[in-house]
Amino acid sequence: MINEAKLFAVLSDPARLEILETLSDKEGCVYDLQDRTGRSQPNISQHLRILRDAGLVEFKRDGKKACYFVSKSKVKKIIVLAREICKE
Repeated sequence: MINEAKLFAVLSDPARLEILETLSDKEGCVYDLQDRTGRSQPNISQHLRILRDAGLVEFKRDGKKACYFVSKSKVKKIIVLAREICKE
């Protein structure tokens, strides 16, 4: 279980937010995320591990690939609320 401070610490990184936003639209493997975000494979993998440890994303195997997705619908709501707050 994650506490509020840990959640905000995980969400405070722009790369992790970008990955979460990308995955909230459509699940994807590391290489999909590379194409969609322009970040390197090691960078994405590092951030996905942090997001997984926090319980914000999960993955399923597709052959040798791991496809990631946002684990809870409330995570998507957090992203939407953050966008709305920033636009005000």
